[in-house]
Amino acid sequence: MKVLKIILIALAVILGGFAIWMATLDGKYDVSRTIFIDTTPEAAYTEISDFKTWPNWGPWFAKDSTMTVEYGETSQGLGATYKWTSENQGNGDMEILETVPGRSMKTQINFDGMGSSNGYWTLEPKDGGTQVTWGFTGELPFFFRFWVDGMDAGIGPDFENGLNNLKEILEARKPVVEITEVMLEPLKIYYIHHNIAWSDMGSDFMEKNIDKIKAYLGDDIHSVTLAPMGLYHVWDEVNQTTEMDIAIPCASEKEGNAEILVGTSYGGKALKTVHKGAYSETGNAHYAMEDYMTTNQLEMNGPAMEVYITNPMEVTDTAQWITEIYYPIK
Repeated sequence: MKVLKIILIALAVILGGFAIWMATLDGKYDVSRTIFIDTTPEAAYTEISDFKTWPNWGPWFAKDSTMTVEYGETSQGLGATYKWTSENQGNGDMEILETVPGRSMKTQINFDGMGSSNGYWTLEPKDGGTQVTWGFTGELPFFFRFWVDGMDAGIGPDFENGLNNLKEILEARKPVVEITEVMLEPLKIYYIHHNIAWSDMGSDFMEKNIDKIKAYLGDDIHSVTLAPMGLYHVWDEVNQTTEMDIAIPCASEKEGNAEILVGTSYGGKALKTVHKGAYSETGNAHYAMEDYMTTNQLEMNGPAMEVYITNPMEVTDTAQWITEIYYPIK
């Protein structure tokens, strides 16, 4: 009994010392990796915000052939969820908690029996591409605080592999952008002016404004001379705001009102390119136009202009949408 008592006392001292040591440690961790990808923030966001794409580049899927995935009612964007089961890496689920399309995303990851952590992504425009950061934050249980220093070595390489896979996929998709010089004729336009944050330019923003202009034009809509357009006077990367007009070229004689203004679009020399795909993915085309202007020492001579050739109400497949992009030049 005396030996047992000594052993128990020794164990108590060891555990007490271990607990005191744990109390001196911070259990919080933040592991992240960053990579440059030659793509737009919008294209990167479209990929990472859709859980159905994760098996294509996620590092854990390649490491574990036993992993199976079940998606929630929504698999993309805010509120999207999926759960996984794995014989080798355990089970869990993930949910997208916050999004700023084209800029950032936050997730919550729940590991069965191991608690929760938060993942985060930031997408920063840089040098015509995107600086992508993937991170993981949380706090270890009290008696596991000693492993905080090992979290970076344990998780970091997986993030590096995943980001490298993502880079390979996105850069392989980057289209070749063809740019030509054209002459534009000035057109009478009816437009609505906006100073607006990027986050407020949702999928129905353009549609609502175009519908307002069409309603004002009424029967004169048959005098439309070109597809609806967006005229971008200011595109503020720092504050993520824009000053722009949503316009319909039309030969109507109506004088406009307090909201729907009348003006004339740019006429003269311009650069032109054509983007095929969703509006949110036009970034590559704009970066290419900016590079072309820099290389050829050209100066802007008016607002950048997007002409939305395809009616999204008639063609629902975003991959088929055609947008003509023009940069007025001196």
